[in-house]
Amino acid sequence: MLFRAANGLMAPELMAELAIAPARMGFIGGVYFLAFGLAMIPAGLALDRFGPRLTISVMSLVGIAGCAIFALSYGWIGLSVGRALLALACVGTLMGAVATMARWVPAERVAFYVAAVSAAGGVGNVLATTPLAWLIGWVGWRGAYWVLAGTCLAIALVMWFGMRDRPDGKPLDSAGESLSSVMAGLRDVMRHKSLWPLVAIQFVVYPAQATIASLWGGPYLNDVYGLGLADRSWVLLAMTAIAVPFSFLIGSLDQRFNSRKRVVIALVVVMIVALLPLALHGDWPLWFATLALCLFSATGGTIAVLHTHVRFSFPERLAGRGLATLNTAVMVGAYFMNQATGFLVELLRGDAQVAPPLAYQAVFGWLIVSLLAGIWFYRLVPDARPRA
Repeated sequence: MLFRAANGLMAPELMAELAIAPARMGFIGGVYFLAFGLAMIPAGLALDRFGPRLTISVMSLVGIAGCAIFALSYGWIGLSVGRALLALACVGTLMGAVATMARWVPAERVAFYVAAVSAAGGVGNVLATTPLAWLIGWVGWRGAYWVLAGTCLAIALVMWFGMRDRPDGKPLDSAGESLSSVMAGLRDVMRHKSLWPLVAIQFVVYPAQATIASLWGGPYLNDVYGLGLADRSWVLLAMTAIAVPFSFLIGSLDQRFNSRKRVVIALVVVMIVALLPLALHGDWPLWFATLALCLFSATGGTIAVLHTHVRFSFPERLAGRGLATLNTAVMVGAYFMNQATGFLVELLRGDAQVAPPLAYQAVFGWLIVSLLAGIWFYRLVPDARPRA
């Protein structure tokens, strides 16, 4: 999560130092999600065939190369390659966590534990604000990525020596599947009646969060309010920190209301309400804009309930493949959102050095329309209730 969100803090400095236009900055932000999405189904196959322990341990080592390339880059291509490799390093983590929790805890408690994992990821988002700003101030953004290379090695070691795929330590039931059986299972996922409504909502919920947290949050605060690296890091810190406790609260809502579908729709409505004033007016005081962004960020745990809905929409043997397929929609959606909003900002910025408030109003409006379209299709999916 730190790697995903880091660009939201550093984007103004990267754009200025390396002369990167907004549309290319949108690609740099979005290529992480594109690479993540393209690798998602292969990673899901690996999770079912080899288990999360081996898959995540090996893939985390790729992150060392990603950090090195990013740190050594002097243009948008190198930054993009570095972020793409970091995406490959991280691609199995959330899916592996969801699939593993489903094996370790009772079904009615899975959403809470997935929310706990999301809250831990929220700590990564927090680290991508003021702590990362301090690290950049100390060793520069290149030096910061050399430090982060060490975390990739640490993650690989922790996963290899500190995890079991199942409580009994035995191989997964799907570990003995032949390649033809694996591909047949993937076809079963593609034919599942719940797939496309779930694709629609996955395509917009997390991507909307990522578009602000991982890309335009920092530039918005820089261009509209004139906040430098340190000052905007505090606003981003407030946005990300509030999501951590709310992830636990959101993770328990499906049990309270015995519905995952209604909880997701209600939370998406909150996201729209938070963004609406920012889309309609571009000259709010900083305190109001911060409050609206914090309310929007507080719904970040929505993805935990949605992932649990996805997990229990597919049988156990298809768990990894089902999650991988739907998470492909998440990441492709995030790439599309980043790239589309990059073009919007560049179009409305013109030849100016900073984008006007209207450019960011257009970004917020785009996200609102996307979220409305997502819940329109999602309403068609059968509910997945924690209690039978």
